Amino acid sequence: MKKILLSILGCTLFLITSAQPQKITISVNKYVKIDMVLISPDTFIRKNYYGDTVCDYGRICPVMGKGAYNGYDTIVLAPYYMAKFEVTQQLYATVMHKNPSRFNEDNNPYGSEKHPELLPVESVKWSEAQAFIDSLNKLTGKHFRLPTEAEWQYAAWGGHPRLRYSGSDTINVVAWDIHQGFTHNVGKKRPNGYGLYDMSGNANEWCSDWFSSDYYVPDSLYYRPTGPDSGELKVVKGGSCGSVTARALEVDTRVGVRPEQTSGWGIGFRLAMDAER
Repeated sequence: MKKILLSILGCTLFLITSAQPQKITISVNKYVKIDMVLISPDTFIRKNYYGDTVCDYGRICPVMGKGAYNGYDTIVLAPYYMAKFEVTQQLYATVMHKNPSRFNEDNNPYGSEKHPELLPVESVKWSEAQAFIDSLNKLTGKHFRLPTEAEWQYAAWGGHPRLRYSGSDTINVVAWDIHQGFTHNVGKKRPNGYGLYDMSGNANEWCSDWFSSDYYVPDSLYYRPTGPDSGELKVVKGGSCGSVTARALEVDTRVGVRPEQTSGWGIGFRLAMDAER
């Protein structure tokens, strides 16, 4: 029965996807644009670890590690678009007329970043990311949103679920050295298989889900999961250049952060959008 259901869902989602453009560019104004990549619907298998990984940035953070492996989850996604880049300071300031980032035009440790406006926005609370999206939607007439955790993880693998990081097993190919401790312009490392940049490292990225260590039950089927209805922590994915360990940059690492926290500076976000609209 499970295989039949997956087959029906797969055929339906394929028909939806075939009518969607593979890439779209949305103009915010004459100079600022958002590049979105279609992520085709698919079924993917997520390893389930009892307890998963949690680190509350509002408290002292222990070394992150996986819980005990205890099965797999099967997740079915509908088609959606994911932004090619993390939200930049240029895009954020264009919409919100302010820039909360710690690393910016006046504080650019790397020095050779000639266009600091293309640094990822960071030091953003979850509610601030939501306020930005609401304003952006009014400005463009679109329906941007934060990705769900499942959408983020599937997109980050880039079609290669066995890779440790987003696009490679070698961290420096796709991510900046975590020991540098500051951000870089988006899109300067190698993209993953879907053409998405910086999904490992640079800035952490908020997801829409509340965090729960037991939301995913081993050996269960989920269709477009959105996480629990409530909680104290929001899911953050991807790690940052301020992460203590490379483990934080692995695609399957799960981190929970209080929505009012900014992790000092390291949390930004990436835009998603439904493809059916």
